[in-house]
Parts: sequence; C-alpha cells; structure tokens
Amino acid sequence: MRKIGFSKNNFSKVVPCTVELLNSAIDSAEVMNVCGQIANKLEAVKAGQATRTEFDEYKTAMKKQLPVLTPHAIFKNGERKNAEAIPSGLSMYDIDHIENPRGYYHSMIEDRISELGIVMAHETPSTEGLRLIFEMPAGMTLAEAQKWMSEQLGDENYDGSVKDYARCSYLVPRAYLLYLDEEE
Repeated sequence: MRKIGFSKNNFSKVVPCTVELLNSAIDSAEVMNVCGQIANKLEAVKAGQATRTEFDEYKTAMKKQLPVLTPHAIFKNGERKNAEAIPSGLSMYDIDHIENPRGYYHSMIEDRISELGIVMAHETPSTEGLRLIFEMPAGMTLAEAQKWMSEQLGDENYDGSVKDYARCSYLVPRAYLLYLDEEE
C-alpha cells in the first residue's frame, strides 16, 4: 500500500490515509451533503437561476468543507509543504469541464485501468470533471507523469497546475467513485 495523505479539510494537518479514514470520508453524510449542494447550484445555473460566476464562487467556498487526499505525498510534521513531502509514487490527473464524466470514463478509461496504472477514478465535486489517481511511470517527475497521462488520453487541455507534491484532491461521496483499488 502506498502512503498518501488525508486531512479533514484543506487547512488541517495531513495524516497518513488509511482505508478506514478514506471509507469514513466517502461514506459520510457531510461529504454527501456538501457535494449535493454543489450539484444543486449547478442545476440552478442550467435552469438560468444562477450565473456561472456565482456557481464557481459557491463551489470554491463549499469545497473547503470537504476532506482531502494528498495522493502525491505524505508530509513530515503533517504540513502540506513541498519541502516536507515524502513522495508516494502516485500522480493525480484532472479532466475538467466535461459534460459527461462517467461516459468519458466508460469510453476512454475503464478498459485501460491496468495499462494506465489507475488506482482511483471519480467525478469531481462539481460533477463536471473526472479525477484520476495513477501510478507514476518509473523515473518520471509529477509534471512528466501528467504529460504522459495527457498523451495516453489524447487530452491537449490538461490541468498543468497539478504538479506539486502539496496539491490536494477533494473527496467525494462513494456514489461519485468510478474505480477504487483499496490495496493501492
């Protein structure tokens, strides 16, 4: 099992993630409630009752209430700082602003889980994106691993900002999970 970090929220100390902590978070009523509120706000945008800017601001504020994983590393002293990072060998890849993340997963990724080294795949809290956590190919940096994944998926618009060890991933309810290898 790789060592990744877990935190109650974006500002709390990072502790080593256990299967129990992960399952408790993704099964919690609070995580389901926060993501449900984000989804409701997105529906308001689609119905013309809120603007995209209002949604983006709301989503940013709400995500701060969610627990996070730090899939790239755990940290000495529990502080999410690159200088304190102990790398996990995993990388995170986001595919943002897609209308049907589940459809994308089923058509582009599901049959390639092993080939791509994916250990977790889920819809993002906004339900407008897909997050992949995968084993980094040997000898690659985080940035190189991200570029590699973008090439594997033919994604020219990948999020290049997810390249430091301190970057976190907001957790989502179990219903948003598409794949999880608990052993990894």
